[in-house]
Parts: sequence; C-alpha cells; structure tokens
Amino acid sequence: MSEERMRILNLLAEGKISAEEAEKLLAASEKAVKAPNVKSAAGKYFYVQVDPKEGKSSEKVMVKVPMALLKAGLNISKLIPSEAQDSIRESMQSKGIAFDFASLDGENIDEIFEALKEMSIDVETEETTVRVFCD
Repeated sequence: MSEERMRILNLLAEGKISAEEAEKLLAASEKAVKAPNVKSAAGKYFYVQVDPKEGKSSEKVMVKVPMALLKAGLNISKLIPSEAQDSIRESMQSKGIAFDFASLDGENIDEIFEALKEMSIDVETEETTVRVFCD
C-alpha cells in the first residue's frame, strides 16, 4: 500500500476527513500515480510550517500536502490548527489577499496556489513562526 494511501486512510481513521472526502482523495491519488509526469503549474506540494521560537514550548509542525489531494477536495482547514489559520488569514489580508481556508474550493484553489508559488506567507507571534508556501 502506498504511503499516500496510508495517509488518507489515517486521516479517515482519525476523523479528520469524511468517508466521502477519503474516497475523492483516493481517486485523485490513483490518478496522480497513473500520470506521474504531469506537473501542476502551481507546484507539487502545499506546506504549512510552524516553528517554535527559541525558549518557547510550542510544538514544531510541518504539514506537506500534495496539490492533487487539495484539488480533489481535501479540507485543508482540518489539517491546520485554528490559531495558525487565524494568523495566516490576517497576514494574507495585510498583503491584500482575501483568504479563508473554509472558502477553498476547486474554482479558486489554483489562484491561491499560483500566488503562493511566487511568495510565502510568514507570520510571527510571541511563541511561533508560521510559514505557508508552495513548491
């Protein structure tokens, strides 16, 4: 069983995605395996990185999600802590980008990823540094 398939099944088992979302993700994963040389214009992965500041007890988090899964309907808001979502939303708004994880869908997701390919969103708090980017 592929690593990607196991991740999807683990998300389902943990209740982070519904059975319907898992089905869509598995189908998208199979399509991605059948066409491995097709490269998205916006990159291959979406990252959210949370690093604790020196001397702080916050946890280090690195979320790396294949673009194919996001385009297939994975609700990314379930993978990112709500505090990080709020900080990311505020940072993007300060750069003139209206953004909300809950509003991501197949129609606007390419635009967001294209913007993130050319820049990263960096958020500094007292406890952590949050970075959102695509490669």
